[in-house]
Amino acid sequence: MNTLVRAFQQETSAAASTLGDRDGASLGPLLASLYARGRDAYPKLAVSEEAFGRYLARCAGDTKTGAPLADLVIDDVYLACACAEGVRGATAAFDEKYGRVVRRAVSRVLATADERQEAEQRAWQQLLLRGTEGPARIGQYLGKGPLEKWVSVAAMRIAIALGRGESTEKRLRDKAIVEAAGLDADSLSVKSELRTAFEGAVSDALAHLKPRERLVLKLYLVSGMTLEGIGKSLGVTRQAVTKTLAHARKSVVDNVNASVRARLKLSKEDLASLLRYVASQLDVSISRVLSKR
Repeated sequence: MNTLVRAFQQETSAAASTLGDRDGASLGPLLASLYARGRDAYPKLAVSEEAFGRYLARCAGDTKTGAPLADLVIDDVYLACACAEGVRGATAAFDEKYGRVVRRAVSRVLATADERQEAEQRAWQQLLLRGTEGPARIGQYLGKGPLEKWVSVAAMRIAIALGRGESTEKRLRDKAIVEAAGLDADSLSVKSELRTAFEGAVSDALAHLKPRERLVLKLYLVSGMTLEGIGKSLGVTRQAVTKTLAHARKSVVDNVNASVRARLKLSKEDLASLLRYVASQLDVSISRVLSKR
């Protein structure tokens, strides 16, 4: 009995009942063909036969529909399995294919940029990261329809759950920005002019980073991934991720300081306060800008 069949049958006995009159001899070739289709669709994602066999068993064991294995959207099942298992490169592949889907779904539910940003971050965390409440939600996808539709619905539900509470958080965050900056809110119009100038400078600074640097910042600040998780996802060491992250942040800080001072024509005293603001708010602003891309 090969690894795929053994993993499939060990996962749950209920799954076997959905195969009708198929016997073990025909199950092996079927699972092998499905695995091959997944590998062909995502050749860079090395999902093990054991992991894929278990995932297929959960799909087949969904008694709500009882859809035959051959009818599953196997390409999408393979990617979902890779994400659920934390396979190297899976997060980047998911972001490339469904990042825009998440953003579009959230924008349909929430009106303000801050609310959408928070919802997008939570969607990434809940869909792809294991939390205190259990495994990543992506593992609940069972291949009965396109993953794009499933991701869109999941993101919208997360955005709806976020709800009106984010409006209160935004008001508190605005107040905290004024206090952290230590600036005269009336003279500099911190809530509007400073925020606009600062995030505009952050956006410009991010545009000058290398694609890999922007991706590392996004995975770390927006998705909440650990350094080890990013390294595994991108196929590099933790040390390489740390170096990339440090270089990217230094580059952003240097560019933001120069840009904001020039835009707002700040005095030396106000610039000193601004530097404290940059230090305290940099990650928040980078995260906000990256989540819109």
